[in-house]
Amino acid sequence: MRRLPIAVILAAVLLAAACGDALEGVGDLSRRVVHGDESSTTSSTLAVGGPVLDLAGVTEAAWVNDGLDVGVDLLSRESLIARIWLRGERDSAFVQASREEIAAALPGLEFPRLIPAGIRYISSQLVFDLQTATLDPATSAAFGLWSVEPYTAPRTEAQLAVLRVGVETVASDVQGEIFSFRVSEGRELAWSDGGYAYQLFCRTGVSEASCFEIARSTTLLSLLVPVGPTTTTSTTPPEG
Repeated sequence: MRRLPIAVILAAVLLAAACGDALEGVGDLSRRVVHGDESSTTSSTLAVGGPVLDLAGVTEAAWVNDGLDVGVDLLSRESLIARIWLRGERDSAFVQASREEIAAALPGLEFPRLIPAGIRYISSQLVFDLQTATLDPATSAAFGLWSVEPYTAPRTEAQLAVLRVGVETVASDVQGEIFSFRVSEGRELAWSDGGYAYQLFCRTGVSEASCFEIARSTTLLSLLVPVGPTTTTSTTPPEG
């Protein structure tokens, strides 16, 4: 598994320090590393006989955008992305998309098989460059993990984790490392794999060990797409 070089991670953290409050929502989180008062890097290795992890399988959660469909099987990747863009508001980079659409738009993208226990809903968006109407390479997809129906409660209470995925633009020079940063409202992990750069934010209350285990449990998103028709669980706003 390829991992982000330390220099790239630290540069992203320094850039984030000048960007204001990154915990306003997935929109902000998806564009930068969450910043905090202290940062560090650590290995993803967990000690044998470590703490009991409060995790559940991702199949326990409902994907709120799974009812969205533009005929994934009938469109090329470029046409699919263009159709999803037209679904949006044009003034927001974040456009709601189902996991099947995201898996088709970003082949090889991975998502955790384990999530914090208590997560009941997952929101999902593709993220666009507003100038070109193409996917933003810095952050191409964003996922919010919620304990209640999205946007019915404050993010600080209900959105327990956020995963952001962009295109890896710098070759990795460290093998087998997930980089960890303590941030003001939790912990941020960063790694790269299969040409994508991942950032996982775990809010305070999700243990560091659990956050690492979530990051280590990723599998192809395409393998998590349900078979057969789906319905939308809730209507979601443009961002988050």
